[in-house]
Amino acid sequence: MKTNIARQAILNEKNETIAYKLLFRGFNDKSNTAVFDNGSQATTEVIKNWLINFGLDQLTNHKRAFINFTEELILDGMPRLLRKDSFIIELESKLEVSEEVIISIAELKSEGYNFALNIEQILNLSKENKGLIEIIKFDFLKYSHDQITKILKSFNQNDYILLAEKVETIKDFEFAKTLGFEMFQGFYFAMPTVLETTALSTIPTVYLQLIKELNKDTSDAKKLAEITKQDVSLTYSVLNIVNSVAYYSRRRIKSLKDAYTRLGMRESKKIIYYNFLKAMTPDETPGELIKRSLTRGKQAELLATTFHLEDKKEKLFLLGLLSLINIILKDDMSKILKRIHLSEEVCQALLGYKNDLSNILDLIILYERNSEEDFIKKLNQNNIALEKFTETYITAFQWSDQIFE
Repeated sequence: MKTNIARQAILNEKNETIAYKLLFRGFNDKSNTAVFDNGSQATTEVIKNWLINFGLDQLTNHKRAFINFTEELILDGMPRLLRKDSFIIELESKLEVSEEVIISIAELKSEGYNFALNIEQILNLSKENKGLIEIIKFDFLKYSHDQITKILKSFNQNDYILLAEKVETIKDFEFAKTLGFEMFQGFYFAMPTVLETTALSTIPTVYLQLIKELNKDTSDAKKLAEITKQDVSLTYSVLNIVNSVAYYSRRRIKSLKDAYTRLGMRESKKIIYYNFLKAMTPDETPGELIKRSLTRGKQAELLATTFHLEDKKEKLFLLGLLSLINIILKDDMSKILKRIHLSEEVCQALLGYKNDLSNILDLIILYERNSEEDFIKKLNQNNIALEKFTETYITAFQWSDQIFE
């Protein structure tokens, strides 16, 4: 069985990423078909991939991970294979907590391991055993606001950290904060119920000049450097990124001209467009949106060869990078695109029209959202090897972590 890992951010009330939920992806060897019939095997594969294939900190960017464990794995002491300060133990959502499991939880708790259980599991525990748990999870698609409020009144919530799962709207997010929730998981920051035009509408002159220069048939490092120097923040960012792990060089780059020369025009465009996106982002916007934009752009670029679109790598990166700009700016995509000079092919894909570029972005989004059936179908339609897709996903989010940090 091929095994793959995806991750979903867990944010705090300030929209800062504080942890990652690691998600299992399992597929048959002979076909890209999902396999989820063995929860113990799924978690075992996640742990194996995390520790052996990818490395502990590479998948979580030095943040804690939330990992599901079955009753079998809890009783077998599987969590002890991991460093206790690196992850949170979750129990499968449908698992009824038996006396045997409680004994194992108590033993692991005494050794310094931490647990997160859903509200159904918590309510079935005795008062004494409730004290073994640090985090309570509420499914916001399963319970109404009134139900959640009523449940929370039945016990002392100050004894726990509250985690809101499947938060799909800003309304849910704001409501959860009023009830004292401290951790949030879901797509609320990428699914606005109403688009509200913000004051972003003025694009800094330096970016208008840079984008104009980048879209010329011939651009040179000297000209880009001259324009960039007009903005101190942009200058610092470019030099900081080019000297980062993502673009490691033995010789530290100190001038903009050297930076752009060393990067080459393709990589220079990435850095400029990334800084453009960041400069246009309101302060209250979750950083995870920028990071996801970077990940989409990088993965789309990496998939270009697989889709026989080598000559469209730059367009694919730009498509992925700007695919969430309407969410970030809380404005209509068509209005935004009228003010940014992009190729017709990229614009069409961003507006939802189907073409070669949008085909790749659609596949990436299906994987992000765990739409297994549709993802597998599209993977097979394009004759794409799962291993190749996952390789690009891991590479992309590790690259975006490095750039963003």
